[in-house]
Amino acid sequence: MSETCKDLSETCKDCGVDITPSTGKRGFRYKGRWEHYMVRDRVWKAAGMRDGFLCIGCLENRIGRRLTARDFTSAPINDPDDPWNTS
Repeated sequence: MSETCKDLSETCKDCGVDITPSTGKRGFRYKGRWEHYMVRDRVWKAAGMRDGFLCIGCLENRIGRRLTARDFTSAPINDPDDPWNTS
């Protein structure tokens, strides 16, 4: 894997799953497997996070409930029509 792709790789702080899986080839992400998102500050704070990344499942475990649409910001990364969306 190239250095650039390694730099983009992030793992969940709790379970260690790669939340940005890639083959290492330019522009190739595993469809539906990226978990890049942005939640509201109150949700991140409730999870006890300051930095790093969590997969959705671990974030929900930390806050003790399922996430709802209101937990997410209006950032482009949360937009299903965003070109970075891999779902």
